Amino acid sequence: MNISTLEQKYNFKYPEIYRQLSENNMLDWGESGSNWYRTTFLKLKKSPPLLLFGYDIEIWNDPQFVEASIDEMSDEEDYRNIHSGYQFVPFAKNGAGDLYAFQFDLQNNGEVPVTFIPHDDEEAEVVAKNFQDFIFRQLLEAITEVDEDSMFYEDEEEDMKQNLFNQLKTHEPYLTSRQIEILKNIYQRDIFEYTYKVPNGHTFEAEGLVTFDELEKILNDEIGFEQLNKKFNYTKSWSS
Repeated sequence: MNISTLEQKYNFKYPEIYRQLSENNMLDWGESGSNWYRTTFLKLKKSPPLLLFGYDIEIWNDPQFVEASIDEMSDEEDYRNIHSGYQFVPFAKNGAGDLYAFQFDLQNNGEVPVTFIPHDDEEAEVVAKNFQDFIFRQLLEAITEVDEDSMFYEDEEEDMKQNLFNQLKTHEPYLTSRQIEILKNIYQRDIFEYTYKVPNGHTFEAEGLVTFDELEKILNDEIGFEQLNKKFNYTKSWSS
């Protein structure tokens, strides 16, 4: 099965930028397995595919994963109990099994928003108005906290920066010139320590290239739209 077959079966059309990424093999992270990090990853990081150094995300290259996920969502016995009014087409997951999906019922003038769907919570969150903005957001979020769990982590900061610039080079065709400029400027910074506060008032120390407060400002200024960061109960309709 290919993505065109998926589109026909479920009556949707992938955003053009996603089709371009697929055609350019940018969705291909290689064969998964126990040796992936020691073998495949070492080759991929020289010319990174889509969001290899993103924020806790695994891109799906196999349409069968997408098909299985769509079928699960439409199953009345699925534990998520997703309301039939929503049209989600997942394309990735994170380490906890939460999904990232195109939300076609929110499509507006060809723009298909991207929504985060947690596996253990009934509230989904709209994270970008289109796939291009989602890529930009992921690249920024990946550098708010730099530690050994970061995919681009190296013992030397210079090597970490090289990984980031390698990724930016392969991603430039899918970003705006403004987004590229912002990322290049931030990547040139030295990693610094900062303190951030969570909603319950607790504070934490972190190291990164951009703070959470600056990240929020950039996202609002550069990719802001009415639905950005809107949370909703996916078991109920918008009008409930």
